Amino acid sequence: MRPDPAIPGLSPAGCFDILSHRLADVLVAPARRRAIRDAARQLPPVPRLALEIRLGGGDAGVDAAVDLHQMITRREEDPQILQRHLDQGGGAWAGGGLTGFLRSWAAEEDGLQDRFDQLYLEWDAPTNGAGPQLPALFLASDLRFEAADSRAARREALRRVVARLCQAQDAPLSDALFDVVAGPVSISHIGVMSGRGNAIRVNYRGISPADLPGLLGRLGWPGDVAAVSGQFAALVDAADRVTVGLDLVDGALQPSIGFEIFCDHPLPSVRWDRILDHLCRNGLCTAEKRAALGQIEATIAVDDAACPWPAAWILPTIRGPRNAWPMVRCHVSHLKLAVAADGVAQAKAYIAAEHHWQIGYGRPGEVTLPAGLSFHPRPSTAEAVADAVGFLLRARQQNGLWGDFNRINGGCNNWVTGVAALALAATGGEDALAAAGAALRVLCGRVRPGGGWGHNEIAPVDTDTTASIIKALMAVAAPESLPVVVAARDFLRGHLTDGGFQTYGAGTAIRFAGDGVVETGWRASHACVMANCALLLPDRLIPLLQRNQTADGSWRPYWWRSPAYPTALAAEALAVQGDRVAVGRAVAWARGQDPAAQSPFCAAAIARVLIAGGDRAGAEDILAGLVPLQLSDGSWTTGADMIWPRPEQMDGHVDFLDVPDDRRVFTTAGMLLAFAAAAACERGEG
Repeated sequence: MRPDPAIPGLSPAGCFDILSHRLADVLVAPARRRAIRDAARQLPPVPRLALEIRLGGGDAGVDAAVDLHQMITRREEDPQILQRHLDQGGGAWAGGGLTGFLRSWAAEEDGLQDRFDQLYLEWDAPTNGAGPQLPALFLASDLRFEAADSRAARREALRRVVARLCQAQDAPLSDALFDVVAGPVSISHIGVMSGRGNAIRVNYRGISPADLPGLLGRLGWPGDVAAVSGQFAALVDAADRVTVGLDLVDGALQPSIGFEIFCDHPLPSVRWDRILDHLCRNGLCTAEKRAALGQIEATIAVDDAACPWPAAWILPTIRGPRNAWPMVRCHVSHLKLAVAADGVAQAKAYIAAEHHWQIGYGRPGEVTLPAGLSFHPRPSTAEAVADAVGFLLRARQQNGLWGDFNRINGGCNNWVTGVAALALAATGGEDALAAAGAALRVLCGRVRPGGGWGHNEIAPVDTDTTASIIKALMAVAAPESLPVVVAARDFLRGHLTDGGFQTYGAGTAIRFAGDGVVETGWRASHACVMANCALLLPDRLIPLLQRNQTADGSWRPYWWRSPAYPTALAAEALAVQGDRVAVGRAVAWARGQDPAAQSPFCAAAIARVLIAGGDRAGAEDILAGLVPLQLSDGSWTTGADMIWPRPEQMDGHVDFLDVPDDRRVFTTAGMLLAFAAAAACERGEG
């Protein structure tokens, strides 16, 4: 939401003015700043700007060029702003072919905005006295959640646009570029680099280190596959995502390659530290530039005394939405490792400044479906389960694990992988079991000294994550004598206390928001964690669960908004132990809930409680109502309602952050576990 586009003022030049206060001279030399600002003034007045900055020393040091980037979307008033900019003669930087396309896109001709809702423009470095060069234009190719027919239509439209931009009869995109796409691999963007002789760049995502050599071989890439494969594997191990960029000139693949490196959490963070450590060790980033990158992240408000608001922005700010606050976020978007034809590598950082109107200061954004998704009921439970399995198989990260809950603290991959692997194993399918086993082998290599796992590879060890992984290992028939299982059980026993069971042990060093965690709150006994661990230490934890059941039959959670999921875990554990009385109270609680008022995840958990108590009919009614809510990609909408209380709080529901499963992996795994429990009950195994 921005003011009417007739109100001038908000601009990428203003974004640069604000960002300049965060940029150390070692990143952008003072002598270069005027040329950058002058070039930014000539761009469309959409208040977003990113700088591409070289991180090395020597020839790639402070005197190196700084390229400009801008994202334009179909949201807000971007198309009208772009149209006005072009009508007023502001598109001299674009050239004839690109100007024509931008006009068509801004006017919504030929469904272009529906096909390509974001445009990425990239200008090579401006020089003193010169305006922006002809930019590259990048367009989305394969949306993650599109059906095959929609994806084919998008690709055909993309071919036409590329041909138009290259002023050629046919797009210089061979079928081979698309034929290598399979499974989790897709083409994220294709770019036409008009300023470089209409070179084409194709960005692939979802490639695992094991699959990169084969993909490059099938494409006939002429570079040194062995050399770049090692670099790629090291980056994938440290980052959340790494895309692969390949260039074509006159239709021929070039021996250069680029790896774009993304983390889901802002810099500085431990995960970013691992990536920057790697770059610095290999001489690709100087220590000074690394330190300067850690000073970029900030959200600047209009009244920030340390960073004056641009004068030209004052009127648009006054006339902006009354229920919103103007903000500019400065951040490191991602990094890139570019390997030239001669094998010489260069690292770059992409530093962005973006204006936005903050509505409801400090509230989490509303969860919405990504582009390309829709509700798509399956005709049977079997098909719903098969498509949910397919979603989880496609949702694996490049390192073979699953990640989710990415709002804070590095996200959760170890813990989520344990639950996803357990869900896949419960289906019994060959592909599902193979994927679960492969992921668990990765996790076995991540076990910490003393036995145990943290919710991700950099988090402190905890009992909840450790139990989830042990349960998954047992589900794929790992022997009880497996050393990693033995060590993990001992780790869990070490968290038993007099009358309790800790999530984090007394000797575990943990921090939150820069503060050491006190001995209460996070280190206390939590019924939701006990429920997950109960069957691994039944002699001690089952009595604790029985004592912690509330009067209404549920178990009060610490790490969850709703009692549905922990009550399902507790009821299942107590049913295995034959405690019909406690399970009966849980079933009475479940029957008093309204599944239609719950998220699919919580409704499925309620069904699991009923199954544990033998109410198969009641559970099947709930699950039948969830099948029509499945999405077109096989998942269900975000609904796993995890929370993060303040660390000193004994009551987790007093002051907390909502941390939804933004990738829908945990929700979909929960659905599969409910369907698997129902199937086992039908077979008489429950």
